[in-house]
Amino acid sequence: MKHTLESGLQLHYEYKTAKQARDNTRTLVLIHGMGFDLTSWDRIIPYMEDEFHLLRYDFRGHGLSGTDSIDLSGLAWIYVEHLDSLVCRLGIESFDIVSHGAGCIIGLYYTKVYPAKVSSNVMLSLPLFNSSSTASKYADYRKNLLKHQSMSALAGHVIPNATLFQPGTPEMDKLYAAFSKVTFDSYIELLDFFAGAHDEIMEMFKAHTGSLLLLTGERDPMYPPYLSGLIASANPNCRFMTVYNASNMLFYDQPGETYKQIRMFFDSEKSSRLPLDPYLSELHADFIGLVNGDVQPQTLPLQPVRTADYAEDSADSAVPSVRLKVSLLTSFQVFVDETQVLSGWGRRRAKELLIYLLLHPSAARDQLCEDLWKDMEQTKARNQLRVCLNHLKQLLNNEETQLLYSDNQQIMLQGPLECDLLDLLENTRLAVKETDLVRKNDLIQNIFPHIDDPLFRHLDQDWNLNLRTRLEIDLVALAHYQADMLAKLGKYTSAIACLKYVILFNPEEYDTYERIAALYELNRQKREAKAWRAKWAELQPAKEPTAK
Repeated sequence: MKHTLESGLQLHYEYKTAKQARDNTRTLVLIHGMGFDLTSWDRIIPYMEDEFHLLRYDFRGHGLSGTDSIDLSGLAWIYVEHLDSLVCRLGIESFDIVSHGAGCIIGLYYTKVYPAKVSSNVMLSLPLFNSSSTASKYADYRKNLLKHQSMSALAGHVIPNATLFQPGTPEMDKLYAAFSKVTFDSYIELLDFFAGAHDEIMEMFKAHTGSLLLLTGERDPMYPPYLSGLIASANPNCRFMTVYNASNMLFYDQPGETYKQIRMFFDSEKSSRLPLDPYLSELHADFIGLVNGDVQPQTLPLQPVRTADYAEDSADSAVPSVRLKVSLLTSFQVFVDETQVLSGWGRRRAKELLIYLLLHPSAARDQLCEDLWKDMEQTKARNQLRVCLNHLKQLLNNEETQLLYSDNQQIMLQGPLECDLLDLLENTRLAVKETDLVRKNDLIQNIFPHIDDPLFRHLDQDWNLNLRTRLEIDLVALAHYQADMLAKLGKYTSAIACLKYVILFNPEEYDTYERIAALYELNRQKREAKAWRAKWAELQPAKEPTAK
């Protein structure tokens, strides 16, 4: 549905009444994050729609909403008035705001202007740092990714760090589709504004007196739990909770658990709390003063963030002291910091288990057992996993490095991680999605030099067959695309080199042999053209003799 503002700008929105509506049914206004749109709430909507009226919309410059020229000095208030115009049209007099990322900031400004309309604020991954200089640093990094005025490079940084879903999944594709709709100018305007207004936003958060819940994802590398916890402590009215096994978009990774925390917050917000013991209040006064900037900071020990998707450029991240580096495209090599782990990989499926964990940032034990020991009874498979996991922990010296985290339900790698296969997967995905020709060419040129035969020498198990197939399809498509572009430019030798990658991945793609031969002829290399046509002839299936 569309709502037309006085300026003529149209806002796209969806409003649904609760399936089990009552007289006192609450309305939730869902505000998405920067770069996303109202579809980002799709996974949590089924948990909310029975008991709540739901309004979600694409704010200006995002999704299916329009954009226009505005006075940037009043940017925040423009977004506030857009939302207020929408709720007034729908006759919504009071509501709760559930917001993600930059949407939290819009919610804060709205609550400041219209406090009587907002019953409570639920903030998912509030994008605040410990200082405005850090906010500006991260904003500059994101703007640098936009230097070609293409949203693809930025999406390639934000989305893999916002969710635990794997590249190529429908869940990831939906997020990339949302990013592709964002106008370049709208994103830059918001980015510059939020960085410049960081201190003002922090003061608004501190002064917020209404019901307030801040939720963070346990594996969020952009605004990790220790940072969000520190921010939350700046407001004594703020309740804070970490959602396990989730990244920045915790409502996307763990919609059921996120809804559970929101529901518990609503159910308990009116319950009376005992006043804090005066001694305990005094005991924590120094820390609260530190957060509010009243005292000079002392050195605070920061715990390493558990994340397999640690972003090196993410500001304010506590970097674990140990880095894991794994090579899979050529020879299999594992380094813990600069020390290579040479032996033990051929025993107790250590190599396969490590590769599985690289490709599955958070592996459920039962699924892992099903994939690696599919023909084994579950109890025996779990015992096998326990033995193999202990062996892998010994190889990685896990008591000291803490590279592996495990509990009764899941296993995950944590800390900074480098892997050439993961880089190839990500670069391939970006190249396939890229529409800017220059950027696409740069990405492709960074892909094929790293490919060697056999590409999947370390990926020959049943459980990774789908991954191999998808990657081969994407690489073949990119090779054909690049060969076409190079041939049009008369760069026949380079075009032939690209097509040879097609043969490497799929030797039975017979038309490619003829294409290579034709390019050799254009390049005046008739002998090579003849040789490739001979190869093509040898591969043709023998014809059945005709019946007399």
